[in-house]
Amino acid sequence: MKYLITGGSGLVGNDITKILLANKNEVNWLTNSNKNKEQVHSFKWNIYDYTIDLQCFKNVDTIIHLAGAGVADKNWTAERKKELIDSRIKSTKLLYESVKNLADKPKVIVAASAIGIYRNEGDKLLDEESEKGNDFLATLTKDWEKEVDEFEKIGVRVVKLRIGIVLSDNGGYLKKVAAPAKFGFASALGNGKMITSWIHIEDLANLFIYAANNENMKGEYNAVAPNPITNFEITKQIALALNKPFFMPNVPSFILKIIFGEMAAVILMSQNISSSKIEKTGFKFEFEDIKNALKNIYNTKK
Repeated sequence: MKYLITGGSGLVGNDITKILLANKNEVNWLTNSNKNKEQVHSFKWNIYDYTIDLQCFKNVDTIIHLAGAGVADKNWTAERKKELIDSRIKSTKLLYESVKNLADKPKVIVAASAIGIYRNEGDKLLDEESEKGNDFLATLTKDWEKEVDEFEKIGVRVVKLRIGIVLSDNGGYLKKVAAPAKFGFASALGNGKMITSWIHIEDLANLFIYAANNENMKGEYNAVAPNPITNFEITKQIALALNKPFFMPNVPSFILKIIFGEMAAVILMSQNISSSKIEKTGFKFEFEDIKNALKNIYNTKK
């Protein structure tokens, strides 16, 4: 198989690439940077100039579309919001317009989405048909998915993976929100009761590849492990996995709002997301339990 990955040098893209290469697949990256990887063919694109090297599509069976500025990387200023929107919408439009005119089109696009599309519903179990939110993140995600759906019009199978909190010691949640735990300052956030729907980086990478190769998969799927937990519990388990104390008081919501502004709503969001639909396809999670997931992440780093 030959894959084209956008955002290939990012947290998830790197893990997907490693797995694909280990299994003797060919991998192309679409990139606007000078990052290169051995055995990977890198091609340039620029979503703002609307340019792309069309050679990136040659003999490609599958597009894995991960491109998009990190939602939690910076505070949501007006400028940052525009970057979050453009990096997702413009990149998807450019891909679609490029593929539309190809004589030999890829068979499938597996695109990243986010559980931020759903409302903040406390401990209510949410599945793929649950009501969508109307805040900035939900609106962004809905618009993002709508652009990906355009590929159906040109005969390309579409799979959208709504990703939860990604657990990896190379970036994401454990590097940002949970980082103080490494220094003995593990603190739950807000009231600590918010439900955190998470997924181990290895399961997520394997899920993208699984979706690409499972011809019966189409539409949206929640990319979360089967056992969501509270923010208090995940913080406690991180501290235990690191052999660090867990006695600090919770970080009050108003402090998070002062530090992160509007983006604090994402940190304080409670979403109990169901993995039932993806499990019914036959996908098996390697890490269903938070203790095993964290043990794997931190032990492999020692």
